[in-house]
Amino acid sequence: MKNNIIIFVLIIIFILASAFGISKKNADKRSNAESNKIIKIGISQIIEHDALDLIYKGIEDELNKYYKNSNKKIVIDYQNAQGEQVNCNTIAQKFVNDKKDIIIAIGTPSAQSLVNMTKDIPIIVSGIGDPIGAKLVTNLDKPNVNITGVINLPPIEKQIELMHTLIPNAKKIGLLYCSSEINSVYQIKLAKEKLDSLGLEYTDLTIANANEIQQIMLSAVGKVDAIFSPTDNVIASSMANVAIIEESTKLPVVCADASMTKIGGTATYSVNYYDMGVLTAKKTIEVLENIKDIKNIPLEPSENYNFVVNTNMMNKLGLSIPNNI
Repeated sequence: MKNNIIIFVLIIIFILASAFGISKKNADKRSNAESNKIIKIGISQIIEHDALDLIYKGIEDELNKYYKNSNKKIVIDYQNAQGEQVNCNTIAQKFVNDKKDIIIAIGTPSAQSLVNMTKDIPIIVSGIGDPIGAKLVTNLDKPNVNITGVINLPPIEKQIELMHTLIPNAKKIGLLYCSSEINSVYQIKLAKEKLDSLGLEYTDLTIANANEIQQIMLSAVGKVDAIFSPTDNVIASSMANVAIIEESTKLPVVCADASMTKIGGTATYSVNYYDMGVLTAKKTIEVLENIKDIKNIPLEPSENYNFVVNTNMMNKLGLSIPNNI
């Protein structure tokens, strides 16, 4: 009897040891699989211009910095839609078919295409002026969907005040923007509110595409004293042409964006787009590393602003920065 008990106990120990060994091997396999995981990141950018390119650069640098010393490997699939909505849709479909772990959208049209394609894959948006107006979310503080990100909202009031200071004799302002860009429409609304408070007149100089910029600007000569343009992707991609017309007609242009200003504007207070990209990447990491639930991560603006002056254009237009700025 005693021998039978000993044998029984030894059998139980052997079974437990074997089970523990198998469990440990499985745990080790899971751990190794997690450590060697390849994270597939898709990035869709609506168009190529300096501001959005800086956002992408900030995203790329911050992601590479975070995962540099990690056992996990990231693979970034960057796609540019070249300003075409149909391309945004194609890119979104590709990312969903590829089963990306997370997708980053730079620009409103890219974000809208992605939102229409998937409710499951996490989407981080950046460079978006009005996420609610674009029907991406209904609540900025608690999106409660598979979307979060960084809002691109320039300090419109400060920019209009700056224009009023730079060109104090300007009585009527032309508002140059693409009527189909939700971001631009929202910013123009804010600009009009500020212009109303200053008692200044204004008129819309709306375009449907870049080919109409020259005609609409030339038609405004003698009718407006200055032009304001928001962070509009169509205008931004054509700022070299805007600068030529601005210089030849001596019609000052104040832009809401640093890169636009450097190419052909006068002066502005601009969002730091590289920092916006860094903040976008940090939100991406929070989701990838399960630090926070995407449904509870607020969409928030980047509030790091720079004062930017195009001294060359200012000189050509005979303008100067007042000492009190």
